[in-house]
Amino acid sequence: MQFRTYPVRTDDTFPVRLETGVGMAETTVTVTGVDPCDAQYTYPDRSQKLTVQPGTTIIFEVDAELVQQQGSTHWYVDGEYVTTPVGPWPATYFTDVGRELFTHTFDATGTHLVDTAVTADSGNTASRWEVTVAEDGLESPTVDATRPSSRELAADETTPLELDVSSSATELDRVVWWMTQSDVILGVSDLTGSSDTAAIQVDGGCHTCQIETWVIDENNMYTSVTPWQFEGFGADDDGGNGGSVAVRIQGTNSPVTGGEVLEVTAALENTGTSEVTREVALVVGNNPETVDTQAVTVPAGETKQFTLEFETYPVKQDDEFPVRVETGESTAERGVYVSGTET
Repeated sequence: MQFRTYPVRTDDTFPVRLETGVGMAETTVTVTGVDPCDAQYTYPDRSQKLTVQPGTTIIFEVDAELVQQQGSTHWYVDGEYVTTPVGPWPATYFTDVGRELFTHTFDATGTHLVDTAVTADSGNTASRWEVTVAEDGLESPTVDATRPSSRELAADETTPLELDVSSSATELDRVVWWMTQSDVILGVSDLTGSSDTAAIQVDGGCHTCQIETWVIDENNMYTSVTPWQFEGFGADDDGGNGGSVAVRIQGTNSPVTGGEVLEVTAALENTGTSEVTREVALVVGNNPETVDTQAVTVPAGETKQFTLEFETYPVKQDDEFPVRVETGESTAERGVYVSGTET
């Protein structure tokens, strides 16, 4: 049996008890406090007072120079353990960008604490960010135009891609270009000022793969859009509904114990001018399996939240795997953790 402790700053002592139907045993344990790591290895700047609007997603990062290996950070929000980054996207980001990442969407107003514990042979360290959510907070960056404007890309041709992006909150920082399904980063475009154009050239891609872009500002607030898809996706698959949609994962109840239900909460944003209906699917595992689907209708210019579920297998040992929420034209991914029944 195990319990993941919180990255306390000072030593803490508390009782633990093992109970059975016929008796119990109790002892006292001590958790040694960990010092905060050097601020130069963490992003965004944790010393600032950051206030954002509800629904804002922030990327929290720890530099690879501080992380012994990918997957050795553990993340907490408001004192509750959330996740250890797993799956192909966190691994790719760590390798290509050189940072361990954790993304979190802040919906509830008020002040929130995000903590990470970094485990290493040389000694554990920690970092903490404070984020306030208010209606008058800073806005995430926006994508103002895409070129080409058509959604479909030729899978066997070289195509230049451009994004016009802007931020009313702070300076822009970068755009990360992903190719979904292949789980690769095509490139990272540096940005300057409050408005800029990011550009990249792609030499074709796999059929039905999409280009997903992360537009990130200096506060690591980010907006994810999926403007393009390589040919092979039927145009009629939108069910006759016009519009542009993007899906994002807002959270999960990971970690769960094997055999319990994993819940994935996501949101579907409709940036088009008419109501759209999309079938969303929950796809799990490194050998992808669709385990839940749902039809979601979103009015023009609005966002609809929904929850998909998966009854996990009663694994004996701890397991980590990616989960994806997919629509016809947008995909979001996150790693989840299942505790084994014998660990």
